[in-house]
Amino acid sequence: MNPRDRLKFLGAGLASLGAAGLAQAQSQGPVTAQAISSEPWKVAMQMSDGLEQAYEGLINIQNVLQLDPKMRFIVVGYGKAIHFLLSGTKTPQGALFEGLIGDLANQGVQFKACNNTMTFLKIPKERLVLEATLVPAGVYELVKLQSEGWYYIKP
Repeated sequence: MNPRDRLKFLGAGLASLGAAGLAQAQSQGPVTAQAISSEPWKVAMQMSDGLEQAYEGLINIQNVLQLDPKMRFIVVGYGKAIHFLLSGTKTPQGALFEGLIGDLANQGVQFKACNNTMTFLKIPKERLVLEATLVPAGVYELVKLQSEGWYYIKP
């Protein structure tokens, strides 16, 4: 058998294995997450790019908590995204961020707002949602959390 025929044969075999695996996976239903550690994972999530990023990140957290309710999250908002932590701000779909934030806070998610951003944008602290606490600087908070063993994610 020449090398080209071998590649065709190998490709056909791999394709049939992939199709068989896909069919088996589809028949088994949803895949559940398996615990990798006995301790809950701790994730620090940066929200700084805007409302769309903040919304997508919060939805990601919702999805992860459905798979593993023991995971812990701290969301740090600053820069262009700080507004998602303010009362009355709406998601890109038109709902209030406050509802989503409240639901996640009830599942243990913590929210931190950057005081530097709030000061620079002249936003009164009273505009923060009840679930958010003020930290001196968002970037500093993320570095501190990473030094304490938190995983870092920016959606």
